[in-house]
Amino acid sequence: MTAVSREQISVAFFNLIRSAASFTAASRRFVHWDQVNETQMPFLTMLKTGEQRGRQGEGLPTLTINAHVFIYLTAGMDPDDVPDTAMNALLDAIDAAVAPSGADGLNGNRQTLGGLVSHCYPFGPAFIDTGDVDGKAVAAIPFQILVP
Repeated sequence: MTAVSREQISVAFFNLIRSAASFTAASRRFVHWDQVNETQMPFLTMLKTGEQRGRQGEGLPTLTINAHVFIYLTAGMDPDDVPDTAMNALLDAIDAAVAPSGADGLNGNRQTLGGLVSHCYPFGPAFIDTGDVDGKAVAAIPFQILVP
């Protein structure tokens, strides 16, 4: 793999996640859910949460980029609706979008963002509030992106 910039990785990652579902609005710049109105939902945003340097088994340096993907949606307050249903559909769509396919599926079964990184996957516990209490739903999904 040739050296790629963090910006190339960020753009590829955001575009992949954004294509997962029919989001009404999206922003690569983090937007807090209080700043999103109901007409913009479902809304997608992301936040780079850190980086870590390490070494591969053969001693080559690696970079791990940590990011969170945030999904905001209106769950409503209809007692006959199950807010979990809408959130589950969006979470499934995100999982499907990052599942390895094409060359990634054939070459090691890993998401490489079109060959830019060695791995990109959800990693760790996701925070999910389906909106049962106040009608506002949010999910924060952590991702790790490994750059050789």
